[in-house]
Amino acid sequence: MEDRKVKNTGSDEIDLSQLFRWIGKGFSNFGHGILYALASLRALFFENKVFFGIVIISGLSLGIIFSEFLQKKHYASSMIISCDYLNSRILTNSMDKLNLLSLEKEREGLANELKIDIATAKNISKFESKAFVSEKDLIEIEVLKEQLNNVAEEKKDLINKIITKIEIENKNAFLIEVKVLDPGIIKDLEQALVNYIKDNSFIQNRIAANERTLLERKAKLQRESRKLDSLKAVLFDNYASMAKENNRPGSNNVILSDKYLTDPLDVFDQDLEIHSQIQNIDYQLSVKPDFEVVDGLTSFKEPDSASFPKILVIAFFASWVLGYLILGLFKFDRYLSALSKKAEIQS
Repeated sequence: MEDRKVKNTGSDEIDLSQLFRWIGKGFSNFGHGILYALASLRALFFENKVFFGIVIISGLSLGIIFSEFLQKKHYASSMIISCDYLNSRILTNSMDKLNLLSLEKEREGLANELKIDIATAKNISKFESKAFVSEKDLIEIEVLKEQLNNVAEEKKDLINKIITKIEIENKNAFLIEVKVLDPGIIKDLEQALVNYIKDNSFIQNRIAANERTLLERKAKLQRESRKLDSLKAVLFDNYASMAKENNRPGSNNVILSDKYLTDPLDVFDQDLEIHSQIQNIDYQLSVKPDFEVVDGLTSFKEPDSASFPKILVIAFFASWVLGYLILGLFKFDRYLSALSKKAEIQS
């Protein structure tokens, strides 16, 4: 019985060693196959040096002609805008519409849409846009904030600190890139793009509504501030009369029309708070942070299209590969021709 177990163990060891030998042999054959293929390609190149020389020189010549005479040089520039009412889908749809208009030959539609002249429109090649923060990230942040808000009340202070830390900056910022044929039109195009986005009825209505809300709130705060000014005047008059009469010593209460104000400092705190809110509204009305250009378009002199050395490198390798393809097709054609002749002889 023990001898049988020893034999079984020995056969298992032999099977495993055989398996590893097969695997090693497979890797070895694969490596030799690659080396053989490379050696065959090298031999084919040197056997047809003249042919490859002609193909490569022809490819480089075409690359030079394309680079110097046929290629239109593109210049790229980008701008960053921040808008509380935009999302990536709205902006992408707007840019897609402009790209479709830029495909028209006369470019009248693009010129009318951006309110620019035909010459400027004809120098525009492409528009692209993307959000600084993806919608997926924004959704994940909102879900996380909601989960944190559901934590026990005793940890609210800690939760608020965490929420403040995870708030994404520039979540309403978008990058717009434009490619043009003439960098001289960049500055004129910047204002045209800003107006095109800002004049969108969806955005324009919300900007106007936000401005109306701010103005109404400012007017209400100013009315409250005037009331507090009147109340402060009454306070001063009461304190002055109390000082003269030295009435009710040891009491901090102030008599206002037979009513008591236990802590007059609250009036001054409220007045400072209202003043701070009015200043914040004035800042928003002046800066308009709900729609602003963070960084405008910049005119670059270096083209964004493929450079001359890059085109030559691409032309060299493309013509080299093309040479192998031509030789392969030629050899395959000869092989088919030989099979055809052999079939005719046998028939």
